Amino acid sequence: MDLAPPGGALVAEPVLLASAVLFRLPAVARTRHRLDDPGRCLYLFLAAPLLDLPAVGMVAAGHTAAGLAMIVGMLPVGIAAAAVTWSWVNREEREALADEAAHLGGGDPVAR
Repeated sequence: MDLAPPGGALVAEPVLLASAVLFRLPAVARTRHRLDDPGRCLYLFLAAPLLDLPAVGMVAAGHTAAGLAMIVGMLPVGIAAAAVTWSWVNREEREALADEAAHLGGGDPVAR
């Protein structure tokens, strides 16, 4: 079984790189189209197992080294999902503490 991409590497590699960048834009870009924190968490946590499906297929087809390399290559998606979730939880906690302090301090939390 030949695993060479159709059109050769000169076509396949730039297409794969462009698709990887476009896939990650909603989660990492600082544009008006960026997902909010819950959306980014969901996007990344759902993407991680979906991106590993082709790697599982490679392992099942007998290409163990290639499949494992693909799975290891997708580990940063899981790490990014955990980091985004941790950042979101910490930001929510800081905002809740600030609102509580403003309320206890006599400040109007709605006026903020």
